[in-house]
Amino acid sequence: MVKQILIMVLVAIAAAPARSAEAPDPKALASYGFDAALPLPRLRPIPPWLLRLWADMDQAPYKAYTATEQEAEIIRGAVAALPEPMRKTLSERLIGVYLVKNLKGNGLTDWVLDSSSRPYVYMILNSGGFRQTLSELMTERDRTLFRGPSDLSVEAGDRPGIVYSVAHESAHAFDYIIKVTPYTEPHLYDVLNPAAKPVKGWDVWAEYSTPKPAADYPLRSKLHFYGFGAPELEPAQAASLCGQWLASPFASFYGSLSWAEDMAELFVLRHLTQDLHQPVVRICAGQRVSPWDLPLVRARAQRLLKPVYK
Repeated sequence: MVKQILIMVLVAIAAAPARSAEAPDPKALASYGFDAALPLPRLRPIPPWLLRLWADMDQAPYKAYTATEQEAEIIRGAVAALPEPMRKTLSERLIGVYLVKNLKGNGLTDWVLDSSSRPYVYMILNSGGFRQTLSELMTERDRTLFRGPSDLSVEAGDRPGIVYSVAHESAHAFDYIIKVTPYTEPHLYDVLNPAAKPVKGWDVWAEYSTPKPAADYPLRSKLHFYGFGAPELEPAQAASLCGQWLASPFASFYGSLSWAEDMAELFVLRHLTQDLHQPVVRICAGQRVSPWDLPLVRARAQRLLKPVYK
């Protein structure tokens, strides 16, 4: 997940003339104790100041979480299963993976800069993903769109749900560093390219969060996940949403939020179905659909993800 709501807070903190030890610059690599010699996945306790920053921003009771050895092995296995170019990028630029209890959503990835303005990343993963299967986690994600129980589910097997979180956030991390899309988050582009003209368009996108008309669908504008915005869809609209999405080029509902989420969800779908040999099926009002079998989705994943699999 890429979140832009933190921008004003981070800019204000970064612009402060003086910082205490309790409030380091969240956009400076020096604040994190980065060590490239640490082996992946670099599971580390989240810095208390960073936990407070996100908890205050999301107005949620976030708590640091320490993985058991079995849970740590799940993370190690999920990272080891990623494509080699992605693992190499993470090895060079991943500061750490932080586990948080009660996180809104399944995870997030954010950027920081070194003294030469090179981007690095960290991930925050929801520890709840250890206690859900992939099917349960992906079903719950989609059901947060609705005001009540909906006739919608996802079948993606019984691996731990946090495998999805690792794959999705690793795609964002790779995108931040390698730039599969023009930029993963607009503020970083503005920081690194202050005099550049705004980027207009990428693949099926007219702008960062606006698809071209041929790729858009009416209910897309009403999608709010994980409680970030009140749900606008009634449960009875599940079948209509699925029908509209089926005519789109997106791997999932979540992938239609922005080009950053589009790229991440295309990767998750390809990774689960092709790398891990785990079929993914979305079920809406009794209709079963395998997104990987949709020709437009599959063709986009194979074409756009070449940097990940080269």
